[in-house]
Amino acid sequence: MPLFHTNFYAKSLHTLTNLMVTIPAAPRWETSGLSFDEIYRMDKKYPVLYLLHGMHEDETSWLRRSNIERYAEEKQVALVIPSVQNSFYTDTKSGLQYFTYLTEELPRFIRSVFPISARREDTFIAGLSMGGYGACKAALSKPEQYAAFASLSGAVDIGAVADHISSPDEEAMFRSVFGEPTQVKGGPSDLFVLARNLLESGRTPPRAYLSCATEDMLCYGMNQTFIHYLNEIGLPYTYRETPGGHDWNFWDPQSRQVLDWLLEE
Repeated sequence: MPLFHTNFYAKSLHTLTNLMVTIPAAPRWETSGLSFDEIYRMDKKYPVLYLLHGMHEDETSWLRRSNIERYAEEKQVALVIPSVQNSFYTDTKSGLQYFTYLTEELPRFIRSVFPISARREDTFIAGLSMGGYGACKAALSKPEQYAAFASLSGAVDIGAVADHISSPDEEAMFRSVFGEPTQVKGGPSDLFVLARNLLESGRTPPRAYLSCATEDMLCYGMNQTFIHYLNEIGLPYTYRETPGGHDWNFWDPQSRQVLDWLLEE
């Protein structure tokens, strides 16, 4: 697929920012006999998967460490992979509006530059670890924008993340994003609260996919807690687990399953 490593000024972030974009294209063996106009159709709008990286990674990680580009090409789905540092895809206490960027500014930029569908039924979001949290937060907060979302080994219990801060550096980073660690649970960044609020609002929730490896010492427990809560409140979801850890040996095959699941309906 055509691959674009893009840099643009994001108003939400008050700085230049990077992202990777892949756009489906006809395989070269199918272009024989076609005109340029037939190959490069201006009227074609592709479904899109916003794909979110984990902590300490960036916009290149998914493409360097997995086969997601090949999987997306098979499904003819565009990929948009932003870089958000260690922001948890949140409008941070330090003033950087990463949630606003992800859910408001970035989609507008993408649709203005690339042949991407604006329809809810063609728009998906997924991520791993910190990115799993970001995907859940975006979809549960703005269900009108996404048909479905997926979390792979997601840090879905931000209260548990706060409880397990183990160093001054981790605490400083957490405070710069969320503020006081003891006040995160039950607040506006808590996915448990967002899920309940969504159901109580009467809005249609996006389809949900959660997965975690059984030997993932970081996130398996919190994923179990989260899905039990979703059962309690009646928010439907698909859940899958396999043996493995918090690593690409789990995330790569899962990403293929996610694409199959996203497009099955």
